[in-house]
Parts: sequence; C-alpha cells; structure tokens
Amino acid sequence: MKAGPAFVIGAALGYLLGTEKGRQQLDKAKDWATETWNDPRVQEKVSEVADLARDKAPGV
Repeated sequence: MKAGPAFVIGAALGYLLGTEKGRQQLDKAKDWATETWNDPRVQEKVSEVADLARDKAPGV
C-alpha cells in the first residue's frame, strides 16, 4: 500500500523536473508562493505569530 503514494509523488516530481511544461508549472507555483509570502498582509500575520511565540517561549 505504501508503494502507491510513493509512485505518484515520484511521477509528479519527474514530470515537474523533467519536462519543459512541468518546469513552467513549477516556476509559476514558485512565483505565486513568493508573491504571497511578500504580501504585506501575510507579513503582518507572520510578525504577530512571531511576537506571540517570543512571548510564550520563556514559559515553555
């Protein structure tokens, strides 16, 4: 049963890394992720979570 998901993941990675169309899709996803990460709203939430973690960490 474990071989099925591993095969699917391997096939997907082979497609993404081994074909021109796959690399285009990978680049598109990477651009979207970078754009999302650099969004000011996302960075505001990241700062809030980091501050919360800093406040709670000494007590853990």
